[in-house]
Amino acid sequence: MPVAPIISISDGEAERRAIATLKDGGVIAFPTDTLYGLGCAFSRRRAIERLARLRGIDRARRPLTFVLPDVGEVARYAQVSSEGCRILNRILPGAFCVELTAKSGIPEPFVVGRHRAIGVRVPKHEFCERVSWGIGEPLLTATAKTPEGRTLETAAEIALAFGDELDLIVDGGTLAGAPSTVVSLVDDWVTVLRLGRGDPDLMLG
Repeated sequence: MPVAPIISISDGEAERRAIATLKDGGVIAFPTDTLYGLGCAFSRRRAIERLARLRGIDRARRPLTFVLPDVGEVARYAQVSSEGCRILNRILPGAFCVELTAKSGIPEPFVVGRHRAIGVRVPKHEFCERVSWGIGEPLLTATAKTPEGRTLETAAEIALAFGDELDLIVDGGTLAGAPSTVVSLVDDWVTVLRLGRGDPDLMLG
């Protein structure tokens, strides 16, 4: 199979091509405010299965992350209390992944555990925001890593590892360092599950 085309994020066609590829059921690699992500559109079931297989993710134990364009969109997919809203507005958009309880309309393959948890990100990244708005639904994503857990830091590394299994790679330069900070707001208990790039003190207001 041919290697996926690589397009620079500075190319005026990058956003349009990413949106078109996702709407067509493709899987793409793209830069975020932390590391590269691999993603597909929420409604494209075959693409979701491709993505999970690519990353070696057992979706019964670990759901893919929802990437949304704006913090105001979170309540469409997750249960958010007034206190949860205050916390979300302090830390998002930003380098956080927030674990929340999914709304009842979110089907089982997208949630995990008795709390029906999902992970939500609103990256502080203009390209992610525009593409998320452009497809009109969440991006389901996972960090660009090999199944063995090695983080892929450049478009060239992604192409070497997954190029013939992706449909588009958006090159945003070298992205290395810490991943997002993961926090749980399930039942309004604030728990830091993984310390990363986002500063947990922001949750304190």
